[in-house]
Amino acid sequence: SGYPLEPWLMTPLANPTTASEVGYNTAHTKSRNVIERCFGVLKSRFRCLDKSGGTLLYTPEKACRIFVACAVLHNFSINRNIPPSAIDPAVIARHNQLQPATVPGAPMLQQAAQQPAVDVRRRLIHQF
Repeated sequence: SGYPLEPWLMTPLANPTTASEVGYNTAHTKSRNVIERCFGVLKSRFRCLDKSGGTLLYTPEKACRIFVACAVLHNFSINRNIPPSAIDPAVIARHNQLQPATVPGAPMLQQAAQQPAVDVRRRLIHQF
C-alpha cells in the first residue's frame, strides 16, 4: 500500500507491448521532463544547488533540508513576485548534461534493489 523509499528506481519499460505499458512510459517521460526542468530552475536561482556537479556534499538528510528550503524560498519568491536574479541558461544546460533524460532500454538495476519500485510500476501500469 505504501510507496517505496527509493522512487527513482522506477524506470520506463524497455519494450512496452500493451497500450497500458506505452501509456505508462509516456507518463513517466512527461513527469521526468517536468521534474528535470524544475531542478534546472531551482539550480539557476539557488547556485548552492549547482556547485557539486552531481556529488552529494552533505548527508542525505541535510541535502534534503537544503533542497526543501530552496523550494520554499522559490515558492515564496513567486508568491511575492520577486524575479530570479537571472536564469542562467548555462546552468540549465550543464544540468541537462549531468542528468540526461531517462531512455527506455537504459541499464536496469539489480532485481532485488528495484523490486518495491517494480511493484509500484505494475500497479501504475494497470491504471492506464
